[in-house]
Amino acid sequence: MLKSIKSRLSNFASNTKGNITLEAVIFVPFLLTLLTATFSYFDAFRFKTLNTKAAYTVSDALSRQTDAVTAEFLDGMVETMKFLTRSENQYSLRVTTVQFDADENKHLIKWSEGRGKFIGMGESELTTLVNQLPKMLDNETVIVVETHTSYAPPFVTSGFVTDDLFYNFTVARPRFAPQLIWADTLDAEGAV
Repeated sequence: MLKSIKSRLSNFASNTKGNITLEAVIFVPFLLTLLTATFSYFDAFRFKTLNTKAAYTVSDALSRQTDAVTAEFLDGMVETMKFLTRSENQYSLRVTTVQFDADENKHLIKWSEGRGKFIGMGESELTTLVNQLPKMLDNETVIVVETHTSYAPPFVTSGFVTDDLFYNFTVARPRFAPQLIWADTLDAEGAV
């Protein structure tokens, strides 16, 4: 009886019929998961690259602005981001002009306006971002542009593709004017 059992087990172990089916059952789900994850990560980083380029384009356009910036102009910048990224997702934009006061060794917010999920930047928020600003001369102003985009991956992936991935922070110096002016800060004579 024991000899018969050993013989049957030996025949079962040496039998190779059905191996391809068994291997397919094991590896096809693994390969499909790997392909969908690869596609999702590629798409996420493609979208991140498009959004970074759009953020730099908006920042560059603002740095070349010589007229006062209006609410309609900022709305147009959000539409420009949508056009450049070819996406219908929700976009957020915040533009802040920051001036450096060397006497007090302090950064000051001249004005800040946001669209989407952003609101105007406050002094407390500026203090957390000071390390990301370049070294500045006395009374020099820079334009801080922050963008954020919502992203829905084509396939659900683990925590590698987070909401923070689609936040961009850029700093530009005004090119043709000493500072970027918000239209509401102008008085009747057109002075700041």
